[in-house]
Amino acid sequence: MRGPDTPVEGADPEVLATVDTLAGRWGGRAAEAERERRLPDATVAELLDAGLLQLAAPPGCGGPGHSWPTLVEAARRAARACPSTGWVIGVVGGHAALAGRLPRAAAETVFAAGPRQVFATASAAADGRFTRVPGGFEVAGRWRFCSAADHADWFLLNGHGGDPADRVLIPLSAGQVRVEEGWDVCGMAGTGSRDIRVDRVFVPEALAGSLPHCFAERQPSGGGPSSYYLDEVPFLPYVNSCVIGPVLGCAEGALAACLERFARDVGGSRPLEQPLVWDGLTESAAELTCARHLYEAVCARLHAAGTARRSLPPEDVAAIGRDRAYLARLCVRSVQRLVQLTGTAAHFADDPLARHWRDLQMAAAHRDLNWARNTAAYAATAFTAGGAGKPGGAGPAAGSAGPPAAGGCERTA
Repeated sequence: MRGPDTPVEGADPEVLATVDTLAGRWGGRAAEAERERRLPDATVAELLDAGLLQLAAPPGCGGPGHSWPTLVEAARRAARACPSTGWVIGVVGGHAALAGRLPRAAAETVFAAGPRQVFATASAAADGRFTRVPGGFEVAGRWRFCSAADHADWFLLNGHGGDPADRVLIPLSAGQVRVEEGWDVCGMAGTGSRDIRVDRVFVPEALAGSLPHCFAERQPSGGGPSSYYLDEVPFLPYVNSCVIGPVLGCAEGALAACLERFARDVGGSRPLEQPLVWDGLTESAAELTCARHLYEAVCARLHAAGTARRSLPPEDVAAIGRDRAYLARLCVRSVQRLVQLTGTAAHFADDPLARHWRDLQMAAAHRDLNWARNTAAYAATAFTAGGAGKPGGAGPAAGSAGPPAAGGCERTA
């Protein structure tokens, strides 16, 4: 029987062993990360030195080219100790694969210094805009929710190229943007998902990529047989599902923090001998077990399609989105019950359970985990007359089958 520490199929055990070794340090800095609203420099240095922000970087750009399950499982294990660190590994680290899918000139530019870099994305434009000018684009304005902005070497900006249907992905170096203050949030504060502002920067046409093309299925690079598939398969189901590792890991960390608190028996009430506590803990543990099954199913379906260089049909993509969103629901329900069991003690700002609960609520608010959005995508394939899917069909899943209409890598934390 698979336990919570059993790696998902396709994950590199050496990478996971590295995460497990370092996780205690990240947990020890979790309060600092929340207080400073960014990961500590020491944590980012460890992530870079251990190659944990380069996991998804393509071999053709000097990266290790690890599998998608390696990325999300590393994020999950890190999030048990520090959810913000897990988020940066899984979500921000996944952007290295997107950087490799830019047009050749752009990819060569951003990877000129090698893969040991931080790639942030900027998809939620406040007033940010791309204006077509002779020879390229003028980029100006503000973008929101740029995780790891303080440590980013590159920002991948997503916006309209003039026509609302013409979405473009443009890389800007850290020196071309201004990271703004703010990000005073209750949850996932350590991700440092700040706003950025750009003051009329010219970007040559050769460095701009069509967003649908960057996300679409691609021909092999010609470098010979490779186990790396994130540069070939349709990318949207993978990038939209990176959040499941940090979310599940955050909930698992909350359960561990709750059990540790009860085992200390502060106050002498012996909570682990109380039937009401047993009942609550059992139900929360059962929900997390169900969430793990969904997590493993999503990982298995995406990894199988990737290794086969196979595009997922719309019904599979929709089922992945359904399962991804329901996984988040299960995690939220499980941890909310733990907080209720613990009572007032679980609401002190420096309590690990309280921190995980705050972080989980923020992470679960991510657009790719939105239940209504994913319900609509799934129902359209499963419940319509002549629909391609089958009601109740088991399948891991992801939001929409086509290229991102409003920014596939938009983040809400």
